Amino acid sequence: MKNNEYIGKNSLDNIKFLIKEKNYKKVIIFAGKQSFKLSGAEESIKSVLSNIDFNVFYKSKNFPDLLDLKSFIKNINTFKPDLIIAIGGGAVLDLAKISNCFYENIAVEQSIKNSNYKLKKFCPLIAVPTTAGSGAEATSNAVIYVNKVKFSIEGPLIKPDYILIDPSLILSTPKEIAAAAGMDAIAQSIESLISKKSTAESVEYSIKSLEYLLGAYETHIKKNNFESSYKMSIGALNAGKAINISKTTAPHAVSYPFTSHHGISHGHAVLLTLPDFLLFNFKNLEHSKTSFSLKNRFDIIFKSFNVDSIFNLEERIKFLAKNVGLETNFSKLKITHKSQISNILSHINKQRLANNPVDLEIDNIEKILLSKL
Repeated sequence: MKNNEYIGKNSLDNIKFLIKEKNYKKVIIFAGKQSFKLSGAEESIKSVLSNIDFNVFYKSKNFPDLLDLKSFIKNINTFKPDLIIAIGGGAVLDLAKISNCFYENIAVEQSIKNSNYKLKKFCPLIAVPTTAGSGAEATSNAVIYVNKVKFSIEGPLIKPDYILIDPSLILSTPKEIAAAAGMDAIAQSIESLISKKSTAESVEYSIKSLEYLLGAYETHIKKNNFESSYKMSIGALNAGKAINISKTTAPHAVSYPFTSHHGISHGHAVLLTLPDFLLFNFKNLEHSKTSFSLKNRFDIIFKSFNVDSIFNLEERIKFLAKNVGLETNFSKLKITHKSQISNILSHINKQRLANNPVDLEIDNIEKILLSKL
């Protein structure tokens, strides 16, 4: 596996060579129960591991939750694998990444809440995404929710050791999940371009990501095929590499309570404020706190979307959302009261908000959210 990455049909076959080369004897598989079977990963992996002692454990919730994390940690300590294979969407990958580095942690909840932890990897981890969107296979951070509050675990050891991407596994992703995951990747690339931590390298990843994603997104949702899944996989991988450097900004910061408190899938939740924060940042170019020209970065985004203004960019994103069935009307999402907005505001992730190119006050965010009621 060149550079520990392999993308292509039957890429899971590479696990055989890795196991033989490293002489692994015991393997744990962490997966999403539905995606593991529907994607075809179950059949493929059981064939690959036919002569290996392995166990499969499933997450129970749609987002990476503390209870699942504790369960994963317990399974690692009980089974004591030589290798972990995480197969699924971003939630599965994040849970596997954290549990592999938290296996010695006794007070898991407090360590997460206080950001007081020491990472120690139990064994190598292979990430096999079954959605094209989260980019979790390429990042050195992972998300975990504790009592519906989002926390981020970060460190070099969190990053998977190997990435295996088979676009065939993504073909069976339900349309609503694929739409949200793809939008997440698109948002990651956009946000990476304007993040305060953006670099020349992350810009290259973002541009490449948008080239692949925007050329395949609608086809991937409406009538996908191997080619569209391949392009989406490449796009998502590069989006992950971009945000691994730059991190995300305001749309991601505000998205998490939409997921934990309203059950809106992550990528869908990010979309809800993406056009609004892009407009806010563009209108406040002169107040940018970046080390680069924010206007030039917006020009890159305009070029990627083939638009000539911030308003056309807004319309293009909204048009994409509508075309793939992602609802943006708060009322239809059952968000209708000021008290719900207040609750969302109280759970914003300040870590990601700090990366926004223009400083944001809670009043700014509140105004944007209230305008949607």
